[in-house]
Amino acid sequence: MSEESIFREVDEAVRHDQFKALWDKYGLLVLAGAFAIVAGVGGYKGWVYWTAQQASNAGARFVGGVTLLEDGKTSEAIEVFKSLADEGPSGYRKLAQFRLAAINAKDGNTGAAIKTYDALASDSATGSVQQGFATIQAAALRLDDASFDDMKKRLEALAAAGNPWRHSARELLGLSAFRTGNLNVAERYFNVMLGDRQTPDNMRRRAEMMLSLLVQSTGAPAPAGN
Repeated sequence: MSEESIFREVDEAVRHDQFKALWDKYGLLVLAGAFAIVAGVGGYKGWVYWTAQQASNAGARFVGGVTLLEDGKTSEAIEVFKSLADEGPSGYRKLAQFRLAAINAKDGNTGAAIKTYDALASDSATGSVQQGFATIQAAALRLDDASFDDMKKRLEALAAAGNPWRHSARELLGLSAFRTGNLNVAERYFNVMLGDRQTPDNMRRRAEMMLSLLVQSTGAPAPAGN
């Protein structure tokens, strides 16, 4: 089942209060899948701008690799991106590394993807917005296995007010807290998401769904609407 069809079913379940059944069926996949491509609005805009700037100033090799990838010629595209990552200009090296990490994540090579994202996140030459993107991607890939303390260590700074990646960081921290049984902490993060007027609509809907799941888990009164 595609990610799009899963989220359609989630939206239907939201309307019919069938959250628990969906959670049992799909688990964290339903909520974490969106992180494969996009996260918070501000950070995403910065990411798009940076990508466009790099693509406009560099040559046909990178564009050719993207075309190969879009045409389903993944192995050929990987060779192009590996070459750029090893010997291309600085901007292209970073772009190629991001592409390789995304390919590895999509293909289930999680360890390799996390290693690349971590390296990008720790490299000041990557740029702050792109470091944040790399941190978010690596954390999303760790969601099923990492402790909440580890996730908090990685994401707490990004979750701060005003950070362009705060929406994604808060959602990941809430999901991690929920997975590890820290329900009060999870509730706090999801309520913070609802209280931020700039939280994207799709993330807001997922936060509302998680709060409803928390109500079912704890028997606490439902939070007031925002």
